[in-house]
Amino acid sequence: MRSLIVLPEDRPCAPCAPTLPPPRPKGYCRPLPPARRKPRSVFWRRIRWGLLAVLLAGTIGGGTFAWFQTDLPAQARLALQQAMGKAGANVDLRVGEVNLRGRRHAPLEMLAAAVEVERGDPILSLDLDSLRRRLETIGWVRQATVWRQLPDTLHIEIEEREPFARWQIDGRVYLVDEDGRVLQEIDQADFAGLLLLVGAGASDKAHDLMAMLQTDPLLAGHVVAAIRLRGRRWDIQFDNGVVARLPEENPEAAWARLAALEKNEGLLRRDIVMVDLRLEDRLIVRLSPEAEAAAAANQAAPAKKTPGKRT
Repeated sequence: MRSLIVLPEDRPCAPCAPTLPPPRPKGYCRPLPPARRKPRSVFWRRIRWGLLAVLLAGTIGGGTFAWFQTDLPAQARLALQQAMGKAGANVDLRVGEVNLRGRRHAPLEMLAAAVEVERGDPILSLDLDSLRRRLETIGWVRQATVWRQLPDTLHIEIEEREPFARWQIDGRVYLVDEDGRVLQEIDQADFAGLLLLVGAGASDKAHDLMAMLQTDPLLAGHVVAAIRLRGRRWDIQFDNGVVARLPEENPEAAWARLAALEKNEGLLRRDIVMVDLRLEDRLIVRLSPEAEAAAAANQAAPAKKTPGKRT
């Protein structure tokens, strides 16, 4: 058998030759793996997490108490507003224009006094929430919205209450809404088309009264005033001067009874000045002075005798 001859060009070069691990020294042994740590007890682990939870809850609770029970929020807000105002003034962010929308009846003087903003004030230092609350203290304003538009515009939008009736008390007349909230003091001739309420507590019951009157809109159109007596019942005055006295309990039934009498008998168009409906089983009517005088004269005059026939 011929021997294998390796020519020089067939020998592997050093980079291509496989690398063999170095020979192991005598007495070599494989090292042992590192020993595992003994796991901690579940009890101590729970104790540690419990203490951490208590510490976290105490920190959050204490911070919350300090935030809401002290003036820290106000101080922080004030400091932030002052810082923003200074920063805005440094870069010339000042109020140049104030836009107002939604106003119909509210006096401009009252709105300007509540806003308290002048041209040239730092726009970033304005307390918009406080400004909104001041506006909503005005009787006319139901809701206000305030926002700023940089660099120099302040926007104010208000929603006004609707005038519902006039309320006269202690010789002064006020305009009220359907909830009885006073909008503004007015003159007697202002808003003359609205119902006039008279007496203490009349404004609080205005909505219930109007609901009762509107059960007969035709008759309600002739009502000019409603007088609240001792905070218990109503006297209704019509445009021809007739006054209808309603009972304290169940005035709706008395009003329906009056509407039926007016429709069927024309009661309110007669020569009377008062109709008392406080008793369910009877109707009391007071004649006008002229009608009373005429009735008295008729009773005093002797009855004429009719001549009879002779038989």
